[in-house]
Amino acid sequence: MSELYFPSLSPENNEGDGPTNAAELQGALCGLLCLDSQANRQDWYKSLYENIAPDDKEILDLTALFDQTVQSLNSLDFDLQLALPDDNAPLTSRIVAMSDWCHGLIYGLGTSGLTDDTELSADCQEYIADTIKISQISDDIPEDTNEEETNFEELVEYLRMGLFLLYSELQPVDNSENQTEH
Repeated sequence: MSELYFPSLSPENNEGDGPTNAAELQGALCGLLCLDSQANRQDWYKSLYENIAPDDKEILDLTALFDQTVQSLNSLDFDLQLALPDDNAPLTSRIVAMSDWCHGLIYGLGTSGLTDDTELSADCQEYIADTIKISQISDDIPEDTNEEETNFEELVEYLRMGLFLLYSELQPVDNSENQTEH
């Protein structure tokens, strides 16, 4: 996924909490969508920020990010790609972005109403706990080796597939409309 840049979302231009980069923003959007299937594509970002004033280009990019993410989350191909640097970027920067994505997901879930009282399966509870741990990765990041590259790729895949599990549990498909009475 290409790196999106939203100057109005940066800490210098936005008061309060909220995602500060593309990875964290996409993670927060995923968290929001897990709990709010009716999120408005035109102003979904207002759920994540207290005071925001994106320009017209940013609004178009935010809407495109929303559309792409919703489409990917609802895809039968599970084609959501995390907003991480390309494979040719240093492993350290990709790990930091993965940690940011996890932080964003937890932020999005929290701001959308997930609490300790939300009923979740054991698998989803474990996924959220793991996501919290990954979001807290320290600056002591391992060297760029083939083994660490493989570990990173496995974590990204775990995050992707776990997100689909969480999304499907919190936003189950309603088959009642498709059923006919006999």
